Amino acid sequence: MNATAKTVYSIMAIVELANSPKGEAVKVSKIAEKHGIPKRFLEISLSELRSSGIVDSKKGAKGGFFLSKNIGDISMYDIIKITESNVEIFNCEKYIENENCLLKSIFNSLNSEIAGILKNMTFEDILKMLEDDRKVVNFII
Repeated sequence: MNATAKTVYSIMAIVELANSPKGEAVKVSKIAEKHGIPKRFLEISLSELRSSGIVDSKKGAKGGFFLSKNIGDISMYDIIKITESNVEIFNCEKYIENENCLLKSIFNSLNSEIAGILKNMTFEDILKMLEDDRKVVNFII
């Protein structure tokens, strides 16, 4: 799996929503403009996240998208599972007959380890990492 634009844009959108005041809806156009993401593409990605219960939306002048879950309950794995057709990185059966795949157990182990890392990395962790990065940049300046 190589993360597609849909996955990257979805992750960026979740970070934006997580950084907004609780309960405040963020307009798609604001996120799209800030990050140079095609608005229509982002709308489709956010609609998929809404269908999966990660975000919700409201209409009207103060409408937009907002998180429907706590950031500590949303993992990178959750987003990738929604936006990608397959989370596995290694899949020898795709290229080699099952009984001839010598590395199958190794690949399964690697896929399991990577999935575990993604499942354990929540958006609460990501926001903390981003905050720590900002502190380092400010300290250097």
